[in-house]
Amino acid sequence: MVSFKLHKVAGVLIGLWLFNLSLTGLLLNHEKNLFQLDFMWQWTLPSRLFSSDALKMHRFREVSSYKVHPENGRQLIGSMRGLFVNTGEGFKQVFKGRVFKIEPYRDKNLKEDYSTVFLATDDGIYRYSWNGMPQPAGMQGMVITAISVYGNTVFCAVEKKFLYRFDLVSGKAEEIEIKSMPKVEHINFRRFVRDFHYGRGVADQPVSAVLNDIVSAWWLWLIVSGYLIFFLYRQSKKRKIQKVSIRKLVFFHSNVFTLIMIPFIFLLALTGLFIDHPRFFSPLINFNLPLWSMPPVYHSPEKDIWDIDYDGKVLRVGNRFGLYTSSDMKNFLIERKGFAYKLRRIENRLYLSGMGAPSGYFDGKKWHILKLHMPVDFVLDGKPVKRNELPVFSKNIPFYTFMVTLHDGSFFHRYFIFLNDVGAVLTFVLLFTGTVRYIKRRR
Repeated sequence: MVSFKLHKVAGVLIGLWLFNLSLTGLLLNHEKNLFQLDFMWQWTLPSRLFSSDALKMHRFREVSSYKVHPENGRQLIGSMRGLFVNTGEGFKQVFKGRVFKIEPYRDKNLKEDYSTVFLATDDGIYRYSWNGMPQPAGMQGMVITAISVYGNTVFCAVEKKFLYRFDLVSGKAEEIEIKSMPKVEHINFRRFVRDFHYGRGVADQPVSAVLNDIVSAWWLWLIVSGYLIFFLYRQSKKRKIQKVSIRKLVFFHSNVFTLIMIPFIFLLALTGLFIDHPRFFSPLINFNLPLWSMPPVYHSPEKDIWDIDYDGKVLRVGNRFGLYTSSDMKNFLIERKGFAYKLRRIENRLYLSGMGAPSGYFDGKKWHILKLHMPVDFVLDGKPVKRNELPVFSKNIPFYTFMVTLHDGSFFHRYFIFLNDVGAVLTFVLLFTGTVRYIKRRR
């Protein structure tokens, strides 16, 4: 009886907020990993609807690349909803679609020519000359998540999983088959926490994302059906509904499939709690686990391509495990460990933006550490640009960012994050008491 009352009270108190977390989490996970919900970026809301905390934390979340013309100072911003160019009278959107990276033309001596830039987009490679609209350059129909320009050759990452070499003159694309890429010996548990919560911590895509979709969808069903059971139970006391209808609903609410989902729901709630308070929980999650104990996704680094760079001699691939190099484009060696989130070349220097790992630059001889966290890009003479340093290029905020601010509560106020903490704790209560109730009913 105690478990029943706890289950009912916890569900009624926090159910609506858990519904918000599950729905927004489902949409964010699906779009972030599978690139399938265009409306999330193209629908926009006025920025005045958002709290100052939300704008401070998430206004530029959509930005993937930022470039400044070295001669005239004009700016380009690549984002998940398109390309924006500073015309001198403000920013103008000249391309609609996801832009993952902007690269200037670079000759075989690594000298850059900003009169022409190339875009990695969700519809192939585009060429832009700072006027008019970007024009297709090749590989249309493919999701190009990273590029590196070297003369008339563009090296591409497709869907973060495949490497291609594209010839701008002939228009031919050739897949580069990675024969060997060494695995790391250990994975930091903090890395797994974020990967699992963000839908990329179990197996190669789309498996991880679809798994998170299923878990979130079932959690939504449990919340909705739980409220229905509560409402119908109250109505049955007034003899307005037969209890047999409630029993049928209880069966679909509490069954073997729900038991299977419980560990995954528990992990999503727990990892969400850890992510909300990384410093507080750091002693609990900052430790290494042996590779053999980790899910399959950590055993295939060759299918985890976040960014690439080619300097005429060495092809580099950045991923969650580190920065890999290859002189033959087939066999790779690890050059630096730690998440190599972004690679940005400015002529002879290669800059690296690390996620949970040090950022730095390579001068052709050795690496130098930069004490900064995840710059969105590097411009001109290697100046790092943080998200909060970007110019405001649009008065509106994409629906995706709206979903993010609802998910972490910052849409209302930054302190709403503590409602997520309450939600996580009461989720544990719901899962435990629900399991107890199921076992008692089966007996």
